[in-house]
Amino acid sequence: MSANDGKKYACGIELGGQTASIAICEKVGEIIYKKKGIKTCEPMTPDEAVANIVAAIKESGYAIDRIGIASFGPLDLYKGSIGNTPKPNWGFYPLVKKIQEAFPDCKVSMETDVNAPAYSEYLHLKEQDKSIRSVGYVTIGTGVGVGVFCDGKPLHGRMHPECGHIMAARVKGDTFEGTCPFHGACFEGLISAQALAKRYGCQQGELQIIPDSDPVWDIYIEYVAQLTVTMSYVYSLDAFIIGGGIITAKGREWIFDKILARSQQLINNYIHTPIISKPFHGADAGLVGACAVAINPDVFAVEE
Repeated sequence: MSANDGKKYACGIELGGQTASIAICEKVGEIIYKKKGIKTCEPMTPDEAVANIVAAIKESGYAIDRIGIASFGPLDLYKGSIGNTPKPNWGFYPLVKKIQEAFPDCKVSMETDVNAPAYSEYLHLKEQDKSIRSVGYVTIGTGVGVGVFCDGKPLHGRMHPECGHIMAARVKGDTFEGTCPFHGACFEGLISAQALAKRYGCQQGELQIIPDSDPVWDIYIEYVAQLTVTMSYVYSLDAFIIGGGIITAKGREWIFDKILARSQQLINNYIHTPIISKPFHGADAGLVGACAVAINPDVFAVEE
């Protein structure tokens, strides 16, 4: 497909803690062009990071008329800005405004990097089973974020869900203090990449060295199962999709079986146990979600 075919395409931007990715698409789930690893972290300023993203979009050669952003949070979706993030210099940054200035003829929409893939995963599951109504999506990495798409809309409320900061029921004998700077031993403080690395005694980039037999995984599975069950109770989920690099890494498939078994045990036949799986769109889940925001902006519209 030529970039100069006279058509206008949708563009998705996935903005993470360290890098950004962009994709060009026409339909949800069908990426025509993508570029990953766009630098956005310190010492780069947010304006410089946005300039890099804009340049990558223009270098694609595709004409676009819609842009969807799936960004790390917290977000102020009503203002189109980043919220009170610990990421240096990004607090309250007017991201939608800055992207809009670079592409004045485009419709620019923004959603969290978990609500966006929750929607695209919902669309896939809905194709397989028309009864699907409620899908949760968690990404477990540097942080722990949860998105929910339920009854035709992403869940927003005053801001958006911050379920990674719910306090966990501690495993007997687990005295690990947690790594969340706000709450210590919340789910994020217990199952994030930082937490897992600190427990085992390695760097965040070395998690692949943790052997399957290490007891750290038993504790990890318990807390992820607790999060799964909590989300299932609160949002009456049909499916809970677990993304992020920690347990979607090659060779870690067995962890899903353990999480499912423990979740079923905790639920104890009280309610339906949701589908628990990796993202259908794999490592592109966030990008596909961003494209879905671009293609269907009305689904994500918020009102003051």
